[in-house]
Amino acid sequence: MPSPIPPGTRRALSLLALSASLAACGEVTTAPSTDASVAADVPLSTDAALAADAPLAVDVPPEPDVPIETFHPDASSPMEPITAPADQWTWVPFPDSACGNGEPTGIGVNLHPGSRRVVIFLQGGGACWDGFTCYGVQSAVNLTSGYGPRQFASETRGLSSFTLFNRGNARNPWRDANLVYVPYCTGDVHGGDRIIEHRWGNRVERTFHVGARNMDAFLARLSRTFTDAERVTLSGLSAGGFGAGIHWERVANAFPGVRVDLLDDSGPPMSPPADRWAQWRTTWNVQLPAGCPECRDHLDALLPYYARRFPPPARFALLSYTQDTTISAFFGVTPEQFQTQLAEATRRLLAPIPNARHFYVDDQGHVLIGSNGTARGADGTVLIDWLGRMNNDDPAWANVEP
Repeated sequence: MPSPIPPGTRRALSLLALSASLAACGEVTTAPSTDASVAADVPLSTDAALAADAPLAVDVPPEPDVPIETFHPDASSPMEPITAPADQWTWVPFPDSACGNGEPTGIGVNLHPGSRRVVIFLQGGGACWDGFTCYGVQSAVNLTSGYGPRQFASETRGLSSFTLFNRGNARNPWRDANLVYVPYCTGDVHGGDRIIEHRWGNRVERTFHVGARNMDAFLARLSRTFTDAERVTLSGLSAGGFGAGIHWERVANAFPGVRVDLLDDSGPPMSPPADRWAQWRTTWNVQLPAGCPECRDHLDALLPYYARRFPPPARFALLSYTQDTTISAFFGVTPEQFQTQLAEATRRLLAPIPNARHFYVDDQGHVLIGSNGTARGADGTVLIDWLGRMNNDDPAWANVEP
């Protein structure tokens, strides 16, 4: 048990939701209008806020300086192309990867012979940055349990009916693509490269925030697997949406000369409060694009950088509720304040980019891909049809907003 939390240090704690939409029973659900309060070990069946819809004020002792290490894996992953049965989810282990607990993880693949299209999807599921968030309330999914073939097997049925992964849906623009599922177990929005010791009470936990290092390992082999790729779609939801934004350039570098589109569901590239961003960036050692030094201090600098880095025909899509009850808590603001900030970011950052579009649902909630594409905008546009226009380079692809 952790020691009592001494009074005097008040920290506003905001928790990113368990935002994966994949139930252990295999069903995909539509994001509810409000987030429910659940524990971190609840099956990933719905989008639900950890602890509370609003920021939770708690007494947390300051974390002392602790050793920081660089990740040096004990083994290397094979570099030959991945082989797997056609149109069947298959687990691929990577010995040179690590979850938060230090255990290796891997990826899931569903290969479609003859296809030159690739979808790389990053799972969501919370975030943590100190002893309290990682080991007190455990606000990052799979950090302590790890993620391996057992966890993946429990999700494969749900994956098959997920919006981007449903091969049986004729309206799914990626139904014939090669599919890659990147699990989330590092608590760092897939972006870190740091081993750090977090203290919680009398415990000292060596924690591997190495999501970016894992991505490097995955991409090294994926690039050898899809040598004839003609187009890649990088996507993710919530924590995975943030991770996809961080890794757009990393994925493009792994597939030189190949068009890479970005589909970000509920990981808006807005800057959190400066003190929070500084803590997350430092704790995780976030691996931002080398060509964007200003991103170190302002996360929203990513969009102007990517506007230069990825001109048309590449496309960028942002999906969001206007009042995202999870991301607002993560940023330490109310849903109403989030709506104002989203509108400002849309006007200032998204609108000037000719190949960027957004799909906003005027409601409270979190993540839209989990709706299996049935979410509707205010004008009646159905999400899966909107995604089809994005993927097919339809000139009618337009913003959907209130």
